[in-house]
Amino acid sequence: MTIWFYVKTADDPKVVGDVVCAFNYTEGEHPEDKYYWIMQQGQTEQDYWEIKGKYAALSDLSEIAVVYRVGDTVVFSEVEEDLAPDFLDPLINKYGFDNVKWIVVHAPK
Repeated sequence: MTIWFYVKTADDPKVVGDVVCAFNYTEGEHPEDKYYWIMQQGQTEQDYWEIKGKYAALSDLSEIAVVYRVGDTVVFSEVEEDLAPDFLDPLINKYGFDNVKWIVVHAPK
């Protein structure tokens, strides 16, 4: 399943994405044992951001979500279901339960 998160806010998509990225940082005992999320500007003319996962020991980035604005809402699209708490906890803490919504999409069989 994939999930779309919707946050009703006037904040810029980058600001809302940074809230999620700041929450998702882990560090182990070794200097290269760090995993964190970063924001990167999208590569087309449309105004969007990408959240990517970065493991310090590897140069590759994994795509976590795309962040963009629709009207008065910031959208996090195509989030894998196992990452839901990594989005919900910081978003509800910052913006409140009433301003955060989500839609779950089941993959076709």
